[in-house]
Amino acid sequence: MNDEGKESIFLNEYLMLASCIFAAGTSFVTAILIRSQGNPFAMFEVIVKMVTVIMMYLAYKKFSWDVAKGIMGGVLFCLMYQEAHMVLEHLWGEEDFDAYLVVGVQGSIYLAAAGMSFLMTIIITLNHFIINYGKNGNPGNVILNRMAIIYKIILYIVLLITNSRLGFGKVFIWENGFQYLTDIAIFLLIVSIESQLDSFKVLRQELLREKRKKAVQSKESGIFIEKAKNR
Repeated sequence: MNDEGKESIFLNEYLMLASCIFAAGTSFVTAILIRSQGNPFAMFEVIVKMVTVIMMYLAYKKFSWDVAKGIMGGVLFCLMYQEAHMVLEHLWGEEDFDAYLVVGVQGSIYLAAAGMSFLMTIIITLNHFIINYGKNGNPGNVILNRMAIIYKIILYIVLLITNSRLGFGKVFIWENGFQYLTDIAIFLLIVSIESQLDSFKVLRQELLREKRKKAVQSKESGIFIEKAKNR
């Protein structure tokens, strides 16, 4: 049973590849939609996110644990900045939340989900760096982190549904929708990479224990042979 459980990590590797390709594809479509609006800074954000996602996957494939974790953190900070810009500056700073409240229930749900999504990104980022990798570089609180990520993905689904029902321009709705799909793929990628890293750490620890066990057995057999010769 344990061996079968360990083999299941390779399913996560396929999910990683699929998530990376999906995130790159949705980012590319988002960039096309943003280009038609003539917003260079939003284009820069999308390109940075797309490049860091691809780099994160390639870093994992090269088995560079620290680089993969560092870029993973870069992606989280990119998401956190993007959501902070939308929630704090755009919605609250420019008081655009009035427009969402006017459109009714779906607008209110969208506002609430956007605020909660931003808070969850902060929690996941802090949990990722301080709790999971703070002291020993060994995730000790991965379950809590994944629960937070699952909750955030649910919020993204809520944002997708409410976003599709808002009475705004089609380009705006499609742009937001593709960004949320990209972010869902990114979080699936993060969970998969954490799963892979954890599994390899467990495998390495087991190999080290096996090596120590063989060394002890070899030493004990050497002592036994020496005693037999002395007799």
